[in-house]
Amino acid sequence: MVLGGLLGVVAGVLAVGGVAKLLGPDATVPMLRALGLPPSPVLARLLGAVEVGVGVAAFLVGGRWLAIAVAVLFTIFTIAVLRLRAGGEAVSCGCFGRSSAPPTLVHVAVDAVAALVAIAAAVVDAPGFLHVRADLPAAGVPQLLLTALAVWLGVAVLTVLPEALVAARRVSTDEAHRHARALRTFTLESPLP
Repeated sequence: MVLGGLLGVVAGVLAVGGVAKLLGPDATVPMLRALGLPPSPVLARLLGAVEVGVGVAAFLVGGRWLAIAVAVLFTIFTIAVLRLRAGGEAVSCGCFGRSSAPPTLVHVAVDAVAALVAIAAAVVDAPGFLHVRADLPAAGVPQLLLTALAVWLGVAVLTVLPEALVAARRVSTDEAHRHARALRTFTLESPLP
């Protein structure tokens, strides 16, 4: 049952990313171009539709085949983010439409963990929400609320955290340059003994 819940969270993150691509496909187009794929809003929307379909089905129904589909998608995302990082282009991941972030190692790690969760769920043939709802307290409402919260946190980790890390790195680099300039100025202007 735990793996079914974790699969629900991972599937929810997948579905949210799909909805973002459906609503704002233009944010995904640069990522497609950087990966050597056709830079088309239609392709971005198609990818979004697949993500929504697989994500919602995996959450509601679960099971081996849908968990494998989720694992395959997150494995592809992991590889794509690694390629974006290696490409050196300043392009966002395109995962969450306008809320997408730069491809960081955090993104790689989260995508890889999501793929592993889905693989584990496939191995145990984890059920979806509809299959376990009758066994859950309050008809599964607390489970839905916890899943929604976990999905929201997952999306935040993939959007807000990478932006914060990039900004922090930029600030620390700027600060290091400022200190180096101040030191050079101090050294050049200091009287010699």
